[in-house]
Amino acid sequence: MEVTVAALAVGLLVGLTGVGAGALMTPLLIVVFGVSAPVAIATDLLYATITKLVGGVAHMRSGHIQWKLLRPLWVGGVVGAAVGTVVVITTVQTTDSFDWLKYPLAALIALAAVSLFRRHLLPSSQVSAGHRGEGSRGLALAGGAGIGVGVAMTSVGAGALGMALLTKLSPRDTPSQRLVGTDLLLAVPIALLAGVSYLVAGLVDFSLLVSLLVGSLPGVLLGSVLSTRFSSRYLGVVVAAALSAAVVALLVS
Repeated sequence: MEVTVAALAVGLLVGLTGVGAGALMTPLLIVVFGVSAPVAIATDLLYATITKLVGGVAHMRSGHIQWKLLRPLWVGGVVGAAVGTVVVITTVQTTDSFDWLKYPLAALIALAAVSLFRRHLLPSSQVSAGHRGEGSRGLALAGGAGIGVGVAMTSVGAGALGMALLTKLSPRDTPSQRLVGTDLLLAVPIALLAGVSYLVAGLVDFSLLVSLLVGSLPGVLLGSVLSTRFSSRYLGVVVAAALSAAVVALLVS
């Protein structure tokens, strides 16, 4: 029951901001619910795939997807996810110690928190100065690949880091709903590839997955519907603060 309630809250944030499926849920599973890092990452990836697909479809129906920008991000992301998946599965099969996985996880969550604080607290002129527009295909491919590696190894990256990359690549004054919707769909093939690979490797906890989905699906649908009614600035700062707390919890656990 506790896992389902936590998933409901995280799903709501995912629908509202595009962030949280991995960056918040995976640390919660490890620190609060005592799930081992590989199982938490593997299960969370399938949870994130379904959760973000549901949220992404809701945004797609509202016309919030930047398809031209999304395609090169998907290509880079799938390649990166394949590399990261091989690293994790090889490590799990050759060692009994998984504590090291907490450190790249904490590092990516910290990067995500910094990215969100920067995006929502800096003056808009400083943030928008980094925009390059939709024509930067090379950056989209490289950035997607980096996100793919991070997602496969930690389940983190497609949310806040994906949002930071989309902010840089999108035209100025792109509505936040188009950023959120595109970010949600960015995660789907990346998380699906890694999640199915870990499923085949026997790392997914199905009872845990069901508990996560029961809570997260209503949450992400509600968040997607409400995304136009809340200030993305304040929500972003709240999520960034939660991510910062997750980093501390991971490092001291």
